[in-house]
Amino acid sequence: MQTQAPLSVLDILDDWQQQRVVSHLDVALARMLTESNETAAEQQEAVTEVTALLTAVLSAYVSRGHVCLVLADVMADPESLLGIDSYQARQLAVSPGAVFKRWQLPEIIAWLQQSTAVACDPEQDDKVSCPLVLTQGTLYLTRFWYYEQRIRQRLQRRMRSALLATDNVAAMAEQLDTLFGTVQADSKAKADVVPWQKLACANTLRSRFSVITGGPGTGKTYTVVRLLAMLHFLANQAADTTQALRVRLAAPTGKAAARLKSSIQAALSELQQDSALAHWHPILAQIDSHSSTLHRLLGTIPQSRKFRHHAANPLRLDVLIIDEASMVDIEMMDAILDALPKHAQLILLGDKDQLASVEAGAVLGQICAGAEQGHYRQATFEFLQANSAVPLAASLYDPQGPEHLQHVVMLRESRRFASDSGIGKLASAINQADGAEVANLLGKDALAPSFADLHLLQGARDTDTELWQQFKGLCQQGYRPYWSALDARPDATASQDDIDAWGLRVLKAYAGFQILSAVRDGPFGVSGLNQQVQAWLPSMPEQSTWYEGRPVMVSANDYSLNLRNGDIGIALRSPQDETLRVVFEDSQGRLRWILPSRLRHVETAFAMTIHKSQGSEFGHAVVVLPPNDNPVLCRELIYTGVTRAANELTLMVPSWAVLEQSIQRATLRTGRLFT
Repeated sequence: MQTQAPLSVLDILDDWQQQRVVSHLDVALARMLTESNETAAEQQEAVTEVTALLTAVLSAYVSRGHVCLVLADVMADPESLLGIDSYQARQLAVSPGAVFKRWQLPEIIAWLQQSTAVACDPEQDDKVSCPLVLTQGTLYLTRFWYYEQRIRQRLQRRMRSALLATDNVAAMAEQLDTLFGTVQADSKAKADVVPWQKLACANTLRSRFSVITGGPGTGKTYTVVRLLAMLHFLANQAADTTQALRVRLAAPTGKAAARLKSSIQAALSELQQDSALAHWHPILAQIDSHSSTLHRLLGTIPQSRKFRHHAANPLRLDVLIIDEASMVDIEMMDAILDALPKHAQLILLGDKDQLASVEAGAVLGQICAGAEQGHYRQATFEFLQANSAVPLAASLYDPQGPEHLQHVVMLRESRRFASDSGIGKLASAINQADGAEVANLLGKDALAPSFADLHLLQGARDTDTELWQQFKGLCQQGYRPYWSALDARPDATASQDDIDAWGLRVLKAYAGFQILSAVRDGPFGVSGLNQQVQAWLPSMPEQSTWYEGRPVMVSANDYSLNLRNGDIGIALRSPQDETLRVVFEDSQGRLRWILPSRLRHVETAFAMTIHKSQGSEFGHAVVVLPPNDNPVLCRELIYTGVTRAANELTLMVPSWAVLEQSIQRATLRTGRLFT
């Protein structure tokens, strides 16, 4: 009997595409590169097959947010790397593991080195024309290799550019004491707690690049408004000052930019009302709380990946502060650094433990890796200690600490939640993968959770009638303030200001209760939940796509309307002419009324994915998990969903095992920014 020849790699990739392991784009790229390969005939088949296979896998990996592919990792466990679940594995003609067993790692590297599609170990400044780059056993799409090289080079240049003159150190310390207090300018602080907010501010003033990271309520805004005051103070003290310090605030999304502006305004107002800081009031008056999206800051060019601001047309600023930096992908960070003038200072704010950006890269996460342990060299450690009356832990000292961690300070004490709040404690337990504490806090085996702000809806299966009835009651109660705000429409004689004020109240009421799903499909996904909620709410038209009260989320950037992916709007009828329009709040707190017919990419948003909720905060967040495990479920996803809740959190868990598995699964995006 004749042995059947094994399937070719391209045939296998076609099968994987049908089973949604890889996409049409991944396979098309693999075919294109293999067709252009010009290797010697005796080596052609092996080189072609290896190049095709790894091109498709790399492309699929990048679409999942990774920057590069470590070949040893894909050889060790290709199924996990590609996120293949047990059902998919059974449908495949040939599994990834079986395909990769055809070669050893040294063979794969050797074949790639012979491929004309691959540039091997290029130097940082080399002009690479090949579509792929292989370096140190890691494969890149060339575009992403360039991003990583440029970002590393530009950040290192800024790290090595000192800002604080030696004779300003003493003056800075004195001013920091007035702004933060000798221990901490907060009545909740303890005398034996390291003043990390003050130290973060001090460290940020040292160089042209720095990071302040911390979880919810750790005081990033509290720190930044005082940092802004210090920046203006030092600029005023500079002998060569010829113009006012130009500071810009930005965030990845319109929602995050609006929140940044409002939080800065609130913190600034608090400082201005402090009589003990009267001598600071002239400086505080110089602080501009205006905030914009990164796209608006850089100047979007329609239908292009490029921006109006770049190295040849840099931004006109001296300091750029970016909030929610965990959402900044590698391509955007490259564009930001390209557009920054050489003298400018870049300051990143964000929670390193949140989900990374939707697009490829985890820039903040890679910069902050190891921040809990400090890893401060002697000079950094001594500088921080000089600004703290409380001794720093010796464990934070590392004479061989990485250069980039000398520019990172992690805020460690959360103050958003009261001592009797469970949300912060639950977030911490999830972050530490402490399943037992998560179960204890949520009251898994008790009649109720341990804290009043935590609620658990637990079922045995996805058809659990009691679970759905509990969820229905929760939604009807949660959306009641929203529906009341809708009903409080001004009459036809109202001014536009009054109508806008009503629109803002509706948007605020909507933000008081939000359903967040971990997945898109199925009854527990965004699509199923939106359908179910609409069926439960009162006065809901059955056949109409557009109706008053429909919340929508923009699902793709619309440059003509200046709407960004993730922006939220509410459909409202104008009291003046009864025309249905969708109201959006811009980053300046102003309302825009847009006809539904002009909105091409929107979806109903009673429920949204946890990914889409980044940069937002809701009074009561309801985090819904699916009944079955899914590769997208991970610790960072659950943590991000939980920390969207400001006052109250409900976790809907059809299967407790799924929650346990999720918090044990950490997602580490592959990238070698500083490794």
